[in-house]
Amino acid sequence: MDRNPILLYKTLVVGIIILFIITGFNTLTAAVIEQKPIQPLYNGNTLYVGGSGEGNYTKIQDAIDNASDGDTVFVYSGFYNITNFIIINKSIALIGENKFNTIINGSAISIEVPKVNVSGFTIQNGFGIMISNNFEEFDNNCIYDNIFKSSEDLIWFSGITISNSSYNTISDNTFINCSLMIVSSYHNSINNNTINDKPLVYFEGASNEVIDEAGQVILIDCQDITVENLELNNLFISIEMIDSFNCLISHNKFSNNAIAGFFINSSNNIISGNIFLNNFVGLGFIYCRENNLTKNSFKSNGGILFFETSTCNLVSYNNFKYTYKSFNLNIISVESDNKWFKNFWNRPRLLPKIIWNFKTSKLKNLPLMPTFPDIDWRPAIKPNEINGADSDYTEPIVLENNIKISHNSFFNMFLDRLPLLEGLLYLMR
Repeated sequence: MDRNPILLYKTLVVGIIILFIITGFNTLTAAVIEQKPIQPLYNGNTLYVGGSGEGNYTKIQDAIDNASDGDTVFVYSGFYNITNFIIINKSIALIGENKFNTIINGSAISIEVPKVNVSGFTIQNGFGIMISNNFEEFDNNCIYDNIFKSSEDLIWFSGITISNSSYNTISDNTFINCSLMIVSSYHNSINNNTINDKPLVYFEGASNEVIDEAGQVILIDCQDITVENLELNNLFISIEMIDSFNCLISHNKFSNNAIAGFFINSSNNIISGNIFLNNFVGLGFIYCRENNLTKNSFKSNGGILFFETSTCNLVSYNNFKYTYKSFNLNIISVESDNKWFKNFWNRPRLLPKIIWNFKTSKLKNLPLMPTFPDIDWRPAIKPNEINGADSDYTEPIVLENNIKISHNSFFNMFLDRLPLLEGLLYLMR
C-alpha cells in the first residue's frame, strides 16, 4: 500500500497535539571518497551510496529500493539533504560510514518493517526516525550509535518516535535538543543514550529507584520511583509516565519543550514543587486517576494543563500565570472530573474559579460540547508558597524569533478574528 510517511508522522504528532488541545528527493553534496569494502551486517549483498565506486548510488532511497531482505546499504560520508522521508520497507541494515560526517539533513527515516538496523549517522533538522507500521505491531529493530540533532527553534524534531512497535533496541545514541517519544510501545531495550549530555533514563517494570540526573525520563509500568531536581528543556516531551503508580515527581524544571513538559498516563502519583515554563502544554493527563498535583508553578506555557478522560485528580495550591489573550487562559478538560482547591489564578480572586469541561459531541461540526464544569471554590488571593518562597512571577525574556516559545501566535490570530470572543475571555481571565 502506497503511504506518505511524512503525512503519517504529521498525523501522529498532530494527533497528540489534538489530544492535548481537544482530545524522496535526496540531494547529494558529498565529497568524493575512495570506496572501501565493509563487512556486511547481514548475510545478503552490500549496496553502496556515495563514494567513487562503479555502480554506487547517489540517493539512499534508490539503494533501498533495489535492496532485498538481508542486504546492507552502506552510505559513505557526506551531506545528504532529504526533502521526503527515506522509507525502509525491507529488513535491511542501513549503515553510515562515520556518524560525525555522514549527515542526513531534513525529513529523515520511516521504518515500516521489522528487523531493520540503522547506525552511523547524524540525523538532523527533520522528523528523525519513526518506527511505525500504520498501527500494526512489529518489532526487533535496532537504532544504535547515531547522533540526533535539532536547532533550538525547530520544535517538531522528536529524534526517535516508536509507535505501536515493541521489542526494539535503542542504544548508544546522542540526542541534542530532541528526544525519544514512546506511543503504545513496550518491552524495548533502551540503554546508554544521552540527551543534551545527560543520560536518557528509561525504566520499564522498575521500582524503588531515585532519578536525580537525566536529560529525559520515560517510566512504563513502574512504581515507587522518585524523579527530583532535574532541569529538562528543549525536548519533544521531557517526561513520559505510563501505567505507573506511587511515584513522586518533585522539584524539577520543565521548559521550552515542544509538546509537553510532562505527559502522564498513570494513577496515584504525586507531582509537587515543579516549575513549568514556556512549554507548548505544561502538563498533560490522559486516562489518569487520583494523582495529586500540588504546589507547582506554571508560567508562560501555551497551555497550562490538559485533562482527557481523567478523574478524581486533586489540583491544589498551584500558581497559574498566563495572559488573557492566549490558549492557556483555560485549563482544557475533556470528559474529566477533578478536584480543585486554593490555586492562584493569575490574580487575587474572591469568587470561585470555573474550570470549563467538555464532552465529545456527535455533531460533525462541533467536536466538543461544554458540560458540567469543575470549580475551584476557594481560589488563593495571593501566590502560594512554593519551594519555600512565593512563586516568582517575573516574566521571562522571550525572543520573538524563537519558534519554540511563540506557541500562542495561532491562537492570537484566531482571537483577532473574533473580537467578541476575545472580549469575553478578557472578562473571564
